[in-house]
Amino acid sequence: MILISIIIALVIERLGARANYWQAEFYLLQYKERSAPWLSEGKWLDSNLGFTFWLILPALAVALIWQFSDFVIWQFAVNISLLLVAIGCSQLRANYKGYLNALSRGDTVAATLYALQMGQRRLETERGGETFGQTLAWVNFRHYCAVIFWFVLLGAPGAVLYATVRTVADWTYNDKHHELSMHRKRLQSLLFWLDWLPARVASFGFLIIGNFSKGTSCWLKYLLDFRISNRKVVTNTALAAEQIEVEHFGCTYEATCMMRLVKRNILFYLVLIAILTLFGMVA
Repeated sequence: MILISIIIALVIERLGARANYWQAEFYLLQYKERSAPWLSEGKWLDSNLGFTFWLILPALAVALIWQFSDFVIWQFAVNISLLLVAIGCSQLRANYKGYLNALSRGDTVAATLYALQMGQRRLETERGGETFGQTLAWVNFRHYCAVIFWFVLLGAPGAVLYATVRTVADWTYNDKHHELSMHRKRLQSLLFWLDWLPARVASFGFLIIGNFSKGTSCWLKYLLDFRISNRKVVTNTALAAEQIEVEHFGCTYEATCMMRLVKRNILFYLVLIAILTLFGMVA
C-alpha cells in the first residue's frame, strides 16, 4: 500500500494539485493561529518540551486517527491525501516556470529574483554560493525525497512530522512569524537530524543514475561528516553526478538537466521501494 500510495500521490501532484488545501502551509497557518496565545512570550511553548510537543502534535493526531481506523480504503485515502499535502510546492513550481520564462526572454534580473524565491541563497559567482541547478536539487529533496523517506519509515505520521518541521523552520526567517524566531536554532537542529540520513540516501541515488565515479568521491567525503550541512551534501553530489559544464550555469540547459536528474532519482527510489515491497520489507 505504501508504494501505491506514493505513486498515486506523485501522479496527482504532477497533474495539478495546486490549490491551497494541498499545501502544508495552509493547514499549519491555521494551526498556528489557533495556538497563537500559547506561542507568545512567557507562555509554556517557550520551553523546549512545550514547543517540541506543539511541533509533533499534528503527527500524533494523524497517528491516533490511524490507530482507531482499520478500514483499508480509508487508510489508503489518508495516505495519499497527507502525502499530497506534505509534498505540496505549487508556489515553487510557479517560480521555476517564471525562472525559465525570464531566461527565455533574456531578463536576467527577473530570473535572479525567481531563483532567490526558489531558495537560492547566493549566486554561483559568490563565495559559498550555489548554482540554480543545485538549488533545484535541494528543493526537490525537501519536498519529495525526504517526505517519501519518512513516509516509508514511519507512515503518514512521519511525512506529516517532516512537513511540519520543514515549514515551521522556514517561517523563523519570515518577519510575519517573528514570534517563532526564538526557536530558530532548535528547529534548525531538529531539521538537520531529520535530513541527515535522507540526504545521504537521496545523494546515493545520484551516483547510480549519474556519473558514478565523480559522484562517489563527493558522496564518500560527506558520508559520515556530521559537521557539513545536508544542503551541501545533496547539492554538491548532484552537481558532481550530473557533470554540467561551467558555461551552462545559470542557463535553461542547467535547470532542465538537473530536473531530469532529480526525476530519475525519484524513479530509482520507487523501483527500490518496489523491490523492498516484494521481499516483504515494506508493507
